[in-house]
Amino acid sequence: MKKILVSLLFITLTLCCFWSCEKDDICADGTATTPSLIITMYNLDNQTEKKSGNIEYFMEDDVTRVIEAGITDSLVVPLRTDAEIVRWGFTLVTTGSGGTSNYNTDYIEFKYTHNEIYVSRACGYKSLFYLNENTPGNLNPVLTDTLPNDNLWIRDVVITRNNIEDEQSAHVKIYF
Repeated sequence: MKKILVSLLFITLTLCCFWSCEKDDICADGTATTPSLIITMYNLDNQTEKKSGNIEYFMEDDVTRVIEAGITDSLVVPLRTDAEIVRWGFTLVTTGSGGTSNYNTDYIEFKYTHNEIYVSRACGYKSLFYLNENTPGNLNPVLTDTLPNDNLWIRDVVITRNNIEDEQSAHVKIYF
């Protein structure tokens, strides 16, 4: 009888140990994370036609880290979770006479709010962003040129989706 009680106690303790285990603390692939701002570029003359350009872009605070996108019609731009304003520089690289490269940088400043949402213990938090409304007293986004002014290559910036909750479609259109 004593052997049966000891065996039952051992089995019960073993089952309790396995029952209290949790799944691995690994964030599964495909789990939604903090989305980035999707920018697509369009032809100014035919506003339904996407337009490619040789684009480099960088966050104004981090000019040393230029992201060389190359020839593209869409850009994926992260927003900061520690600020509510971010200013990105977009450089159009064109070929001049004699094969030289010409660089023209324009800046776009985005104003937004964000909300952190708990995903899971393994994945932590993700941020959702909400671009501020464009009003006469509070323009958003703000398009500026570099000094000295070398002409804006970006002609217009239009917000198509204020809520940045996924990366399924574009949030901003740039016309040039």
